[in-house]
Amino acid sequence: MKTMYRDILSIALAILGGVVMFAKLSSYSWVLIGSWAGALGVIAVIGLAIFLLNSLELLKLSDNAAIVEFSVWVAAAVVIVASLGATTTRAEFIASGSLIGAGWLAQMARDWWRSTHTPKLHAAR
Repeated sequence: MKTMYRDILSIALAILGGVVMFAKLSSYSWVLIGSWAGALGVIAVIGLAIFLLNSLELLKLSDNAAIVEFSVWVAAAVVIVASLGATTTRAEFIASGSLIGAGWLAQMARDWWRSTHTPKLHAAR
């Protein structure tokens, strides 16, 4: 897999999201994650950043994998907006984090698939 700056930044954001998920589910009371809604807001911002890193490529909807990945991101956005509009619960927080994680995994899998299955041009000797 050819590592690019977007992939490295995406991995760093996913790790940060995992730390926030772990901290909130383990009852840490850091400043931004004291409530379920606050923690969901932090996860939503991290998810938005991950989505924006790949948005130009993703919004082309060039193949079936991109359509599925875009659908996962839309589902995550719907759950987050609905959760923030109502009383945010633990289950909604877990669902939102899981959907963002699934979107990130789909993004990384699609990048890996493209990097290993695209024809390579060889220089003429």
